[in-house]
Amino acid sequence: MRVAPGEADGSDPKRGRASTNVPADQPGPPTPVEWFVAEMIADLGLGGRSVDERCRRILFRLVRWATSEGLPLDRESILDPATVERFCQVALAGDRSRATFRSDLRRMGPLLTRVAPWEPRPAPMAVRKVAPPYTDAEVRHLRADVAHQPTPARRRGARALVALGLGAGLDGRWVGRVEASDVGRRRGVVEVRVGPPAPRSVVVESEWEEEILELAATAGTQFLIGGHSQNKNRVSTLAKRFVRPTDHPRLSTPRLRSTWLLGHLARGTRLPELCQAAGFDGFTVLSDLLSFVPPLGRSEADTMLRGRKP
Repeated sequence: MRVAPGEADGSDPKRGRASTNVPADQPGPPTPVEWFVAEMIADLGLGGRSVDERCRRILFRLVRWATSEGLPLDRESILDPATVERFCQVALAGDRSRATFRSDLRRMGPLLTRVAPWEPRPAPMAVRKVAPPYTDAEVRHLRADVAHQPTPARRRGARALVALGLGAGLDGRWVGRVEASDVGRRRGVVEVRVGPPAPRSVVVESEWEEEILELAATAGTQFLIGGHSQNKNRVSTLAKRFVRPTDHPRLSTPRLRSTWLLGHLARGTRLPELCQAAGFDGFTVLSDLLSFVPPLGRSEADTMLRGRKP
């Protein structure tokens, strides 16, 4: 797409040229600088909006200055980062819009050049999305559905996934490799020891202690979920094969872990201890769950904020 003569610097042929340092009554065809800028504008696909007009004007100013400094009409030279920086420091000195113009040129430079040494744009970061926790009703459905799995092996696998997920916050990174020897008692609590990627011992919630102890007592030499397989897809396969009524929730180890985390947040477990038990390095995932935490009543909140236990 070519830009019509006179548009390269934001002027109107019927009204004379805009403030681009080009004489208003200049006759004849567009200058090489005008065509050079027009081609860049066309490659950028600008559409005439105010921000696009600003880019057209600043490109024209850059090209006029660069050629006056002896540079050829070459994009790689004129839009070289060093040239752009010198233009901003020298030609735009005292211009109140200098920072905006420099930002525009830094944005356009990588789009209009191929070998100029602009730093590559950073790869887009994946959007983190925490698995939604189960509701109390969904947890009741899960626990009921565990008992209706079609084979003893699948019932055991489902029991272990649910118990270790809701009772100790273990998801697919750890839940498939818990052995009987990893479960034990310490001063009245039940603990589960897990390995990489975050080796630690996790105290089991009291509601799930007996279930996990019974799974450990009957595991023999197998993992608590059953079998000896260390295939990385073993846990996801068990979850996918979970039999349930169509209106009941799917079995998901990330959702089980989120439910365990939410329970601790709602009960007021201190963040340092919770992060250690969860194998976290920081609080980011916990912050994503804050919207699920039910609010306290005003009186309870006031008591806690005063530094007293509710």
